[in-house]
Amino acid sequence: MGVISLANIGYLVPPLKINLKQIMNWEEKIRRWCARSERSRGEVLKRLAEWEVPSEEAYKCLEDLESTDFVNQNRFLSAFTHDHFVLKNWGPIKIHEGLYKKGCTTSEISSALSVLTPDLILEKLSEVISSRKKTHPNEFETNKPRLIRHLQSRGFPLEFVISSLDSHIPS
Repeated sequence: MGVISLANIGYLVPPLKINLKQIMNWEEKIRRWCARSERSRGEVLKRLAEWEVPSEEAYKCLEDLESTDFVNQNRFLSAFTHDHFVLKNWGPIKIHEGLYKKGCTTSEISSALSVLTPDLILEKLSEVISSRKKTHPNEFETNKPRLIRHLQSRGFPLEFVISSLDSHIPS
């Protein structure tokens, strides 16, 4: 039998892998998570509950995050409303549902949606109809109910959809 030298022992012991997420405590993890993008209070509390943080500590952490401006509910509401209306072409109904799923109250949601005037909604709806016209040109003549369902699934109110289609499609 040969003697095992310290130089040869390295291949017997696997290298030590240090995972940063295991070392960080949950407070630092939630702070980094909030720094990546805007978060609502509801999202933060839900994430802390998933990590099994006691509710007292979770609320204390949320207050700390709000005091250091990592979480700002008004900023989140305006960013979510703007991004989903302008970038994702969502209507006010779908934005309302999205904010509700994020844990926002109905009063917060209604104040955030007050920015979307009927003129803005009709203008955005016109853009969505024009882009749909390019991708599905026959749908306007052959399958108007399908088009209406599509526009409603995008979150636009039925009365706005009907009035916009009447102006886009000659009967």
